[in-house]
Order: sequence, then C-alpha cells, then structure tokens
Amino acid sequence: MGLKQYLLKRLIHSVFVMFFVVTVVFFAVRSVPGDPARLMLGGDADPAALEALRQELGLNQPLYVQYFQWLRRLLTGNFGESIRTGEPVLGSLSQVAGPTLSIAALGMAIALMIAIPTGILSSVKRYEIEDYVSTTIAFFGISMPAFWIGIVLILVIGVNVDPIPTFGYTPIEEGISPWFRSIILPAFAVGFPYGGILMRMMRSSMLEVLNEDYMRTARAKGLTSNLVLFKHELQNALSPVVTLAGIFLAVVLGGVVAVEIVFGIRGLGRLLIGSINRRDFPLIQGTVLIISFVFVLANIVVDLLYTMINPRIKYGGDE
Repeated sequence: MGLKQYLLKRLIHSVFVMFFVVTVVFFAVRSVPGDPARLMLGGDADPAALEALRQELGLNQPLYVQYFQWLRRLLTGNFGESIRTGEPVLGSLSQVAGPTLSIAALGMAIALMIAIPTGILSSVKRYEIEDYVSTTIAFFGISMPAFWIGIVLILVIGVNVDPIPTFGYTPIEEGISPWFRSIILPAFAVGFPYGGILMRMMRSSMLEVLNEDYMRTARAKGLTSNLVLFKHELQNALSPVVTLAGIFLAVVLGGVVAVEIVFGIRGLGRLLIGSINRRDFPLIQGTVLIISFVFVLANIVVDLLYTMINPRIKYGGDE
C-alpha cells in the first residue's frame, strides 16, 4: 500500500472516529443533571423567564433536532455559540488552545529527551551505577503527580530565577523567548512523569532487541559497538516508545489542566471544567472535539514516523 492510499484510508477512518466522538459527547453532556437556563437565571427564576431562555437557546427542542442542527453547523465549520457568553465557540477555543498545545508539545518533547538517552544508558550499562541512577530518576518521575512537580518548581526555580515567570502565559506573538520562558516550567512538570514511564519502556525495549538473532549476527560481523547500537538496536527499539508517546500526547492534553491551575494559565483544561460546571454544551463539545482531533492527528503522525525509524516497515503492514 502506497503512502497516498494509506493516508486516505487513515483520514476516512479518522472521520468516522471524530463522528463517533462528537455524537457520544453531544448526548453524554445532555444526560448530566442540570439545566443551563436555571444555572444562568438562578434557582428562584420565574418559570416564564426560564422557558423563554430555553427557547432562545434552542434547549426546548427535541434532542434529535438539536443534534442534527449542531451537526449541520459543524460541517460548515461553525462550532456554535457559548450558552453562557454568546461568543463563538471557535473564537473562545482559539484564545486558550495556544497555551495548552504549547505546554503539551514541549512537555512531550521533554519527556522524550529524558526517556531516550536515559533508557539507552540504562540498557547499555545494565546493573551498573548508571542503570541504578536512571531507574531511580524514572521511578521518581512516575511516583510524583504533575501538579506537585509544578509547585516544587515554583518554589525552587521560579522564586530564585527571575527571568522565568511562575504565573500566566505569554503568547508567542510577543516573542519566542518570553513565550518559551512562560511555558518551560509547566511543560517540565507535565513531561517529567511521562519521561519516567517512557524511560522504562525504552530500557525494556532495548534489552529485548539486544537478544534478537540479527543483533548477534551484527556483532558477529565485527561491526563497531556504536554502529550496532544506533543502526540496529535503537532503530528497532524506538517503535514501541513512539507508539506510547503518541498515546501519551492525548493523555498529556487532559492532564495539563492541573498544571494550568498551579501556574495560573487559562487553557483548554480550565475552559472545559468551567464549561462543564456551567453546562455550556456547545463549549464542552468544541473543546472535546479539538482534543480528539489532536489525538487522531498524533496517531497518524506516529504511524508515519514508523517508516522513518525503521524503513523495513511498509504501509499496509507488510515488512
């Protein structure tokens, strides 16, 4: 199967996945107890005013009518308007997506920068001091929640290093350096725990590959240790790590919310929680849709990376 055919197949599959997600979310959020109109007007609101607001918001229509109306707007790129503020959902999402995606992307990059070198070192120096130190760092990261790491970073680094802010977010439009400084601490808080998990995966994968027949053949041919390590062992050991990293990207997006609260950053996570509390259905649906889209896109990118890591892997599963 060629690249174009593979991408077409994955895109069609992704469309069905996204359709399933938006459908489930649409009906799920409306099954949660709570009336948006009553939350907006208060518990003692006049019944006539409540009914008028429900009619204005389109909440008095049958559920299937609301669904098809929202789906029709979505197909034209219209995510609807926030029930609470009346602002376009897409506009609200564009204001908060930048911080979350920036922190998640840099956090995953930090996780890989921690996991790959320490995982390689731990496998090459198995049962030596380097292995024990790397394993300790990995378990240290796995055992600590991201928000706690964020608090420690604020107390240890943010307070003592003036150029690094500990509160708020600077858009990249105001400069790459201020933007980077504003997300480095939350990104490290997010990425460090996943770096520990990926490091353990990297170590296990390297040790598993080490015992394969082709590794013994490569060493028997007299190839140098570095060539065997980077050309044969690392190339084959990276595949499961990349797969897990792609899955973690979506998990990171969901886990950024606690870190956003610690660092006072308004992102997708805080927007989603606020929307759920206010029963702002269009905003909930739009936020989940964006997160789901990033997850689907990340999985497609991971599949494409396979052939870059290991050229023997062909699209369609043949090798």
